[in-house]
Amino acid sequence: MSQNDPYIPPQPGQYIPPPPSYQGASDIPPQSPYHYSPAPQQGNRSALGWLGSAALAVWAVIKYGGLVLLQLPAFATLASALVSVGAWALLYGSWWAGLAVVVMIFVHEMGHVVEIRRQGMAATAPIFIPFLGAAIFQRAHPTDALRQAQIGIAGPIAGTIGATVAWILFIDTQNPILLFAAWFGFLINLFNMLPAWQLDGAWILAPVSPWFQVAGIAAIVVGVFFLHILSVIAIIIAVLAISTTLAGFRNANNPYYTSVPAPARWALGLSWLGLVLYLGFMAFQAEGLLTSLAR
Repeated sequence: MSQNDPYIPPQPGQYIPPPPSYQGASDIPPQSPYHYSPAPQQGNRSALGWLGSAALAVWAVIKYGGLVLLQLPAFATLASALVSVGAWALLYGSWWAGLAVVVMIFVHEMGHVVEIRRQGMAATAPIFIPFLGAAIFQRAHPTDALRQAQIGIAGPIAGTIGATVAWILFIDTQNPILLFAAWFGFLINLFNMLPAWQLDGAWILAPVSPWFQVAGIAAIVVGVFFLHILSVIAIIIAVLAISTTLAGFRNANNPYYTSVPAPARWALGLSWLGLVLYLGFMAFQAEGLLTSLAR
């Protein structure tokens, strides 16, 4: 953190939530419309606890390992991107599909990077994590919830624009890889709008109301157990989100949140809703076309 940074660590009794080491655009890889994803089986509590511990361990390695990667950002970005292209290509069966996924994730993450740097803070280029997305790392952090929300929404805005461009190019060229890129971009940005844990939606709606995090956890539970559209990783995210949700309620009257003016809260809420509606509609359209092409 620079000497001129205005950030002041929280005093006893004060809560300033830790800003995210922005995890990327695909915390949960979307299931391909070419394959049927069966409903997850409920394991025993010990298995779920083990998965939760493993997720926390991976998150710690990613978070604190970023301090080392800060010294070699260009190399780390390129090397991790190449590895991720290969990993996603194995999942979706095509090198072009792997490249499309990484490009969509990169566009999303660069939205965060641009906004962080616009606010005068340093941030690395994205570091890609196979099957999980990407992360960026900061030396300084916002001191109020509004600035943090602006960083949070910048990624989905950039990702939505990127997916829309891929969609328009598909309409013009009928190239199925562009359709796949658009589908992935719409779906993964939609997922990131969930207001849970460190997903972008949680940071966007944090100044509005902590009840949105309750809704985010509920949406994940419904998706997993009733709609069968998410993976076991979603359950882990929902479990991890419980502590951040409780903290949000405990600190709802903290100046970190209450300093955000009402017009800004309305703007954040309506922007979030607009993005969710657009991304949901476009993801549905793209998946329908992909399914028809696969027949």
